[in-house]
Amino acid sequence: MKNAPSVESLFTTLKAENEPWLGDVFVSLPVFERLQEEHSTILYGEPGSGKTATLLELRRQQKENIFTVTWRPEPILEAPAAGTALAQQAIKQALQTCVENLVLEGNLPQRLGEPSGNIASALQWFLRNHLPFEAGFYIQDQANRLSQDDLQWYLKLLDQSFPPIVKEQASLKDQLRLLLAVLRGAKYERLWLMVDGLERWTPRQTGAQIEAALEAVLSTLVFFDLPNIVFKFFIPTPLKNILHKTSGVERHRSSEVDLTWSAEALQAILKKRLECALSTKKASLDSLCDGDEFLGWLKNYGGTSPRAWLRFTAPLVAKYQEKGKRLTSAQTREFIREHPAPLSLRRERSEVWLGEKRIANSSALEFRVLEYLAAHTEKLASLEELYYYAYKELSVPPDKGDPAWSVPGTWRGAIDNVLMRIRQKIEPDPKNPLYLVTNHGKGVALLHSEL
Repeated sequence: MKNAPSVESLFTTLKAENEPWLGDVFVSLPVFERLQEEHSTILYGEPGSGKTATLLELRRQQKENIFTVTWRPEPILEAPAAGTALAQQAIKQALQTCVENLVLEGNLPQRLGEPSGNIASALQWFLRNHLPFEAGFYIQDQANRLSQDDLQWYLKLLDQSFPPIVKEQASLKDQLRLLLAVLRGAKYERLWLMVDGLERWTPRQTGAQIEAALEAVLSTLVFFDLPNIVFKFFIPTPLKNILHKTSGVERHRSSEVDLTWSAEALQAILKKRLECALSTKKASLDSLCDGDEFLGWLKNYGGTSPRAWLRFTAPLVAKYQEKGKRLTSAQTREFIREHPAPLSLRRERSEVWLGEKRIANSSALEFRVLEYLAAHTEKLASLEELYYYAYKELSVPPDKGDPAWSVPGTWRGAIDNVLMRIRQKIEPDPKNPLYLVTNHGKGVALLHSEL
C-alpha cells in the first residue's frame, strides 16, 4: 500500500471520508451484497458501526454506468411543511446535491463531448436552476476542482442559447425524469442517491425536522416509482421505529437491513488494520499479546461496535511498538488495568456504561452519586457532598443548624452502602477499585470517566 496510514488514523481518528485507503482494510458483511442490489434499501446501524465506511466502499465498487450521489440532508429553513410538500422540499435539496456532484464528479465534458441540443438545453437548465448560486459564478468558483478544459466546457455551455426544454411548473417527478435523460446522454444508466450523515442532527430540534423529511420522502411513493433511481439510506438505528412504518417500506418499495457485527467479524477488522499498521500479513491480536485475555475484555466492553474495538486496541498497538515485542499474559493483565473501559453516564435514560457494556440495575441513588462525581472530576468529593446531592437533591451541603442538615452519624452508613453497591457493579475487582476511588479522610474520586 502506498503512503501507509498512521496507527492513529487506523485505530483512533476513524473518519471514513478521510480514509482513501479504506478499501484495503474494509471487511464486508452479508448486508453489503444486499446493498449492491438494484433496489432501494435502508441500512440501520448504531453510531460507530461503519455506516459511512459501508457507503464509501459501495461507491468505490460501483459500476461505471451508475452515477452515485451522497446526500447529507440539511434542515429546511422555509415555511413549515408536512407530508408530500415536505418530501418535495427535501428532494429539491437532493436535486441540488445531484447537480453539484454532476459538475464535480460526473466527468460530463468527457462523457458528453458535444451534447445534442436537447441534452445541452436540459443540462444548462439544471445548472441555472439547481446550483446554490449563479451558475457561471459557481463554475468559476470551482477552478481548483475542475481542469481548465472542463471549466471552459461548462462556461461555453452556459453561454449558448438553446430552445427551452422545461415547461413552466414542471413537476418534481418530471425534473427527475429529465435528470435521468441527461445521465443517459452521459452513458449513466442509473442514479443511486445515498442518504447519510444524520447523526450530526439528532436529537436536536433540527434533527426532528430531518427525521420528518425522511419519513415524508419514504412515504411519497412517486419517488420510488421512477425507473433507474435507487435510494440507499444509511440511518441511525433509533429512527427504525419511525421509518419502517412508512409507505415505501410497507409497500416493499424499499427493504430494510441491519448493520451488525459478530465478534469474528470485528476480529477480522482488527486483523486487517493491524496488518496495515505493522506492515505484515501475519499480524493479529496474537501478535500483540499472549493469551485470550485482551480478546475476552474486548468482547465484554467493546460490544458490537467497530469503533470501540479499534479505539480500545489503539493503546495496545502503541505499547507493542514501544516494547518491540509481544506482551506476556501478566503484562497484558497489567495493561488492561492501566487502560480500563471508560465509564459514561447516559442521562436521558439514567444508564451507566463501561465502554459498550451497560451496567444493569443501577438505582437512582447510585446514578446521582456517579453524576455528581462525573461533574466534579477536578476535585475529591466529600461523603457529605454525595449524601446531600444524592439523597436530598441539594447542590451544596447545608450549614449546621439549617433544617436540611443532618448529623453525619445518621447518614454515613447509608452513603457507604451506596458506594459499596456501585463498586460491586462497576469494578472488575471491588476490593481494588479502578473507577470509584476513596482517599481516606479526604474524599471520593471517579476516574476513567467520559462526559
